[in-house]
Amino acid sequence: MQCRFAPIVIAGLISAVALSAQAPASRIRTPSVMPITAITIAGNKTLNTNAILAASGLKVNENGSAAVFDAARDRLLDTGYFDQVSYSFRQQDLGFAVTFNVTEMKQVFPILVEGLPITADRVKEILKEKDPLFNGLLPGTKQVTDRAAAAVEQAIGLRVRARVIPTGADRYEVQFAPVEGLPVIADVTFEGSTIVKASELHELMIQNGIGQVFSDSNIRTLLDRYVRPLFEKQGYMRVSFPTITSKPAVGVKGLDVHVVISDGPRFQLGTLSVRGPAANDSKRILRMANVPRGDFANGDDLAQGATRIRDVLRGEGFLDVTVTTGQNIDDSSKTVDAWFDVNPGEVYTFGHLEVLGLGLDGEAAIRKLWSVKPGDPFPGGYPDYFVSTVKQQGLFDNLNSITAIPSINRQTRVVDVSLHFSSGPALGERPH
Repeated sequence: MQCRFAPIVIAGLISAVALSAQAPASRIRTPSVMPITAITIAGNKTLNTNAILAASGLKVNENGSAAVFDAARDRLLDTGYFDQVSYSFRQQDLGFAVTFNVTEMKQVFPILVEGLPITADRVKEILKEKDPLFNGLLPGTKQVTDRAAAAVEQAIGLRVRARVIPTGADRYEVQFAPVEGLPVIADVTFEGSTIVKASELHELMIQNGIGQVFSDSNIRTLLDRYVRPLFEKQGYMRVSFPTITSKPAVGVKGLDVHVVISDGPRFQLGTLSVRGPAANDSKRILRMANVPRGDFANGDDLAQGATRIRDVLRGEGFLDVTVTTGQNIDDSSKTVDAWFDVNPGEVYTFGHLEVLGLGLDGEAAIRKLWSVKPGDPFPGGYPDYFVSTVKQQGLFDNLNSITAIPSINRQTRVVDVSLHFSSGPALGERPH
């Protein structure tokens, strides 16, 4: 009997010993709060690691826990510099080693200062003092721009607004400006040019600048749009406006703006070429442009040449033609190499003509005059030309109006035309 049950007893004793050996280990758990032994920042591309660490509020040797790390993550998200923040931690050297993975905001913008008595460089200094994450560019998030505006406002003692605004094609900046808005232009005067009279420039800006919002970017946009072309069409391609000053206007609400102009050297036209899909037909394209070869580069001549190219190609049936101009200024040789970038597109053909509002004789006469045949390349300006010709010839008595309506099918590239005649006697018919 003893021999029969001995193995069972021995096995039971072995199991009991094993359980007693494991029991103390199962009661050992990682403490919920331990000192922080290491902090790692990962994922940052442009922001300084030490600045991110400072913004987290964590320090090595201070206590860490899930709640502490949650709060640090929230502080980083609240800065507005990150799209995402996550963390992980593990026990290391009788403490916690924590790693924060950050994804920076992709949309960050340069600083623009307008209407304030400080420069953009000074604004950057202020923000750097207040914001350890600031590196010269600001995210466009509201919490960031509001916080930045408050920092500048405190530094200069004026109410300041910061917001993202467009400042060019696909370009945006964070504008720091007075809360009450920017002042307007009351007057613009000029000095320094020997090429264009100051009185002529003054008159030009009275027509186009007075009443516009004043800011450094806006006044320069106005100068580039209205003043610069007067110089470039005479070959002064490097005209500049080195000094722009302003002061409160007398008697009106606004600013008197004064612009100093530097004419720069005069440039000659160098090479003139054709680019784009029509480059293999450059000789014919340049004949269409008919740009005069004068003593200097003339921006107006290039613009007019582009218009002539567009008109001729549309007359050949290329209704989707696009023509742009480009130039390369060589300061060493004082020449401008210019080009036309021409994409004719596909040829459109004429489909059929519909004549409405005339009798049979009148319609027959109109169809005889209409010279474009079905299947011919469709001249873009022909319907208007045809209407003008019919009116000049005076074929109809008591004719009120003629309207030509082209119907363009972009898929088939076929153009049908309807001619609408108002009520009036047909050709050869006279009222009694």
